[in-house]
Amino acid sequence: MASKKSEIDELVEQTGAMALNPNNTTSSQTADYYRNQKETDRINFARLEKGLLLFIYVYETSKSTLATEMFFWDHRICVNVITTGKCLKSSDKCRSEHQSSYRQTNLCPYWYINNRCTFGSNCQNSHRLEEVPNEHRYIRTETEVDVFKLLRFIRNFAGHYIDSIIADQQQLHKDILVVMLHLVHALSRKNARSIEHLHLFLEKTTVNQMISEENLLSELEKPFSVPEVFFDLRLNYNATWYRPTGNKRDVNFNQLSPGFVTYFNGIFLDYYQGRLKSRGAKPAWC
Repeated sequence: MASKKSEIDELVEQTGAMALNPNNTTSSQTADYYRNQKETDRINFARLEKGLLLFIYVYETSKSTLATEMFFWDHRICVNVITTGKCLKSSDKCRSEHQSSYRQTNLCPYWYINNRCTFGSNCQNSHRLEEVPNEHRYIRTETEVDVFKLLRFIRNFAGHYIDSIIADQQQLHKDILVVMLHLVHALSRKNARSIEHLHLFLEKTTVNQMISEENLLSELEKPFSVPEVFFDLRLNYNATWYRPTGNKRDVNFNQLSPGFVTYFNGIFLDYYQGRLKSRGAKPAWC
């Protein structure tokens, strides 16, 4: 398996041309969305609530369909099943998942389980997942993994966050709002060159505190530097979990596959029809 070109390599090559696009070479930062913000424009937790309710619905609706695909990306499939096709423990006694057709005989078990290996580059086995399972319908690239992890983070943040525990709440609120902007822009139906979909699903006043509509649409076409902690599956919401100066990860929300986007389009549409339409909200894509 190691000798042939991996499917993940092919996916990277297919999106390589996008990286050469001048609009995609420079990642935007949270501060870029608030260049015109007045000192008196504060963003409290209440300004997040409309978006939090949306993403609780989106995540809870999608997780049953996508959870099994995330087992692969979260390294939760039994490494013995992957490398040999069987495990000495029964599925009810093994701590990992057995339900997967993915096989890779040269996978390093230490790297897979611990995300590190003492042999490093001298290891005779592979420190990468070389293909995408055939049964995966939606999550087939690292970008789609990142997007689902952000959905999961926002849902968990809504349930565990204590408003007074973080010292720099303003910056945290801004980071989360910009992530919400990108998720709504990438996953919901919309009209070209319009931000009405952002007003529909997020707090309109909060969106209007940002840069002008034209500049906002331009920034949303760029990759965004997301705080690395937002991707942590084992995040503990203590007093030090978020730091504005922490590491960032660039996510290009324009590299999502049509199938992935179409799947979430349907969820956003259901949310509109079930939660917003009855309140008089007009669709943003007509």
